[in-house]
Amino acid sequence: MSTSTSSVPVPTSSSTADLMTSRPGGKRVEVAKSHAPDGVRWVCWLFVLNILLQRISLPSISIPFTVPITVIWCFLAWRRGVVVLEGRRLMLWLIASTASAFVVLPQVLFVHRPYISVNSWAFWMTMWFPVVFMMADRSGESYHRMLRAVTTIGLWLSTLSVIFVVTQFAGLRYRDYVGEYVPSAWQVDGFATSYPIVWDSWLYKSNGWIMLEPSFMSFTLGVCVMVALLSRARPWKVIWLGMGMLATVAGSGFAIVVVGVLVMLLGGQRRLIRPYIVPGALLALVAIPTAIGQVFLTRVTEVSDSNSSAALRSIEPYLYLIPRWIYDPAKVWFGAGAGSSRQVVEGSGTLGLIAPTVGKMYFDYGIIAGSLLLALAVVPFLRSHERTLSVAILAQFFLLQPPSQPLIVPAFLVVTLWAPAPLSYRRAGHVGEAQEPPPEPAESAVPAQPRVPMPSTVAPPADGNTGATAAPRILRANDDA
Repeated sequence: MSTSTSSVPVPTSSSTADLMTSRPGGKRVEVAKSHAPDGVRWVCWLFVLNILLQRISLPSISIPFTVPITVIWCFLAWRRGVVVLEGRRLMLWLIASTASAFVVLPQVLFVHRPYISVNSWAFWMTMWFPVVFMMADRSGESYHRMLRAVTTIGLWLSTLSVIFVVTQFAGLRYRDYVGEYVPSAWQVDGFATSYPIVWDSWLYKSNGWIMLEPSFMSFTLGVCVMVALLSRARPWKVIWLGMGMLATVAGSGFAIVVVGVLVMLLGGQRRLIRPYIVPGALLALVAIPTAIGQVFLTRVTEVSDSNSSAALRSIEPYLYLIPRWIYDPAKVWFGAGAGSSRQVVEGSGTLGLIAPTVGKMYFDYGIIAGSLLLALAVVPFLRSHERTLSVAILAQFFLLQPPSQPLIVPAFLVVTLWAPAPLSYRRAGHVGEAQEPPPEPAESAVPAQPRVPMPSTVAPPADGNTGATAAPRILRANDDA
């Protein structure tokens, strides 16, 4: 005579739950052991590794160690059932990579003196490879757990950023400890690791010693600020994250916050912002009279200056690239070759001029392949849990901060990996509109343990053994979690 086992939510704090019991209806029911990994922990580990190791290079080739780590993470997470392949994005990645590879033939035949870098093409496709994956468990509960966890990571990172500046005010001169103690062959070069807030100043912008640039620190903390706002974190946490961004004296993170807050105001999320208005205003009043605050004020309108950092990232590159692109119809259709836009801007003699995302795609690969590559950068952000995050990060990538691999990873972890949001989540409100998260639990309370459901993306084992997990399958974007 066989007995049936009831399926009930199993609270657990580890990836492998112990054998547990419950008493529905007063009866003792045995619950099977679950081996489902905690996806939020996997996300947090990659987020932290991307911060700690982005200055470390593969030996002698100046590629961040975070590149192979991210690829390995994707493979291991897929094997463990933490993530699954998203069929439509996988198809788009394959089509875009094929088109951008085979465009080399017409470039050689029709473009005058093309510049083709296979390494540039391979690196770009590898950077965007993680977007073909999505979390197996994309429920609202797991997503909001991830937001709170990333907020906590951001608080530690902000603390490091503040310490970077405070030690200088205390009389300790800035030293690049990573540059001093890590062999040069193991360091990523070609980045402005840190530099004074103004010319010949003793005060250096904060990169926390471990980030590739102050702008990278600012970008990451900007993402953490938006995550904190959307998860309804306590005001002091948002203020502390803001102080870490101020220490970078870089605008990348503030651009994310400004765009994100505007989207929240226009998208019906005003209630999430109200608790932070007064603390944010007090922080601004305290920061503006300082040397760091004065530098920020001078950068508010710097886009109008053709030599400013913002202009060299947003406007000036197009003014320089477009005439050199449209004069040759073959370049318009097929591009000048992978990496050619970077070669052109570096040969301009203008220090700080950077090839922007849209300009790079069309200049390097032409209209057809370039459009496919741009679609690959946009489509993974659609139908996300929080439209605010998607718009803020995409605006940064396309307008001010061209995506580098250490910047793509945070976007991948907090947005694209969780998209598309489950149908049940999106139907809770308007399509594409964020669900209001539950309030943050009290500090003294024992945190609620997450449910460990059997992911619907994993087929049940044929032998009936509930402890064995089958290999994940490829899903379409409209499958629910």
